[in-house]
Amino acid sequence: MATADPIDPARIGADLRAAFPDLASVTPIGLLGAGFRSIAVETDGGLVFRIAGNRSAADGHAKETRLLPALQGRVPVAVPDPRWHAGPSAAFPFGLIGYPKLPGAPLLPELLARADLPGLAARIAAFLLALHRFPPEEAAALGLPGPDDREAELAAMRAEVLPPLRAALTREEYRTVRRWWDTFLADRALRDYQPALIHGDLWYENVLVDSAARAVTGVIDFENAAVGDPAQDFATQLHLGEAFAALVLDAYRAAGGTLDARFLHRLRKLWELREFDGLHFAIRAADREEFDDAIRKLRAGPVLNGPGRGR
Repeated sequence: MATADPIDPARIGADLRAAFPDLASVTPIGLLGAGFRSIAVETDGGLVFRIAGNRSAADGHAKETRLLPALQGRVPVAVPDPRWHAGPSAAFPFGLIGYPKLPGAPLLPELLARADLPGLAARIAAFLLALHRFPPEEAAALGLPGPDDREAELAAMRAEVLPPLRAALTREEYRTVRRWWDTFLADRALRDYQPALIHGDLWYENVLVDSAARAVTGVIDFENAAVGDPAQDFATQLHLGEAFAALVLDAYRAAGGTLDARFLHRLRKLWELREFDGLHFAIRAADREEFDDAIRKLRAGPVLNGPGRGR
């Protein structure tokens, strides 16, 4: 079943039974989410299966099956336990990964008004500190990409996003974006950091909290985990606003985490870089609707609409 097909719960259930005969029950199926990379479904037995929609997602799932068992008990919140993993098949062309569903719901922005913000920030900071202290050589031995891989990835991203942007943006907008990329890739400060294991996409949808929004119950989606710049895991906290990101940074420092002199500079530039993530996926998926939405977000965001217009 390709993720581009209409989502048919009965068919997914039958395909899951065929892929994993040991499962006692896999229906009915509830859809948890669908995106560029995969769709996520939940069984009546409380299992989550993420069905890869492309090679990149499949590689991410394989990475998670190696990393997540090594994280069990070494970070202070629950992370998925990938008990089921299957490679490509006729039913699932890019494979899938499955694990018991973690408790909680995503830390959505609308929860902030009633949330224990200092408490949540402290728990996120504690998770990040434990993650960043995971031995990077052990992470590398698990096959996680490192800084050199990231450099190549960023150069490829620039090459892929600029041609479509030339046609979609005004001349001045395009010149601003092109200058942003040239400055970003030439910025030596962005390469001057102590590499650590990072989550890579720790925005609010990947942080689970309890019903009162007072405790972090889990962290999910480690597809982008790598040995890289810890600032990347703090840049994503800005999705919940400057004040919350500052709380997480303060809690991290209070718990013993260290931030180097150029940390905040790298955080800001990595925050700006996120403007291109959705755009990049939309281009690769040839999804015009998502591409147009990414252009709208780019125009409203810090690269084209922030202080200094991204320069």
